[in-house]
Amino acid sequence: MDLVKIAGPAHYLPGRVNIGVLIGEGQAAFIDTGLDEGAARKAVQALEQAHLRLAAVINTHAHADHCGGNAFVRKRTGAPIYAPPVEAALIQHTEFEPFFLFGAAPFKAIDSKWFHATPTPVAHILDARITLCGVELEVIPAAGHSMNQVAILTPEVAFLADALMAPDILERYPIQYCYDVLAHRATLERLAGLRRDWYVGAHFPPTQDLQSLLDANRANLERTAAAVLDALTPSAS
Repeated sequence: MDLVKIAGPAHYLPGRVNIGVLIGEGQAAFIDTGLDEGAARKAVQALEQAHLRLAAVINTHAHADHCGGNAFVRKRTGAPIYAPPVEAALIQHTEFEPFFLFGAAPFKAIDSKWFHATPTPVAHILDARITLCGVELEVIPAAGHSMNQVAILTPEVAFLADALMAPDILERYPIQYCYDVLAHRATLERLAGLRRDWYVGAHFPPTQDLQSLLDANRANLERTAAAVLDALTPSAS
């Protein structure tokens, strides 16, 4: 796993789930930790090879592919975890994710690392502005995909977590998981007002074309809504 510079202090580690990395003052902070120990181990090793000390972990939300590496990172580095309100509670009580998916105690197939991360303590609740490793960050709401997901902004780069998906993913998985459709719509409108040089998601590489991403995600949401309404409309026959 190679550390890739985006702009300014913002870097990332490409993978199945991209891990954001903020670098400053000889230290680094992760934005999410990936699905499991394997992903987290590679991320920590990348920092060690760059002679950087991990000072903090920011979790954008509590889904397992974003916080599943927390336990290894915390054990290996001792770095404190920052998370948004509500999401912090879920990171500390990860049994709720499979419960939300099933509505009851989960059956074995969904009670796995894909939906049930190892719980980890959250040391700090994220404020709207925070400074880590000498880097000033803005934390903005990006709920919809999850209860209280956030996006992390540097002056040059917006780390969007799962607020947006790449068009190829939307084509492959046309019905996207969405906790709150109205909140997701509001997030899309909020993101349309962003002005950054680069935009990076958990599942797509850095891009400067925010508009195409917004258009694809809006269209996907409208298609899904239309399909649901069609399925619920009684047949004339």
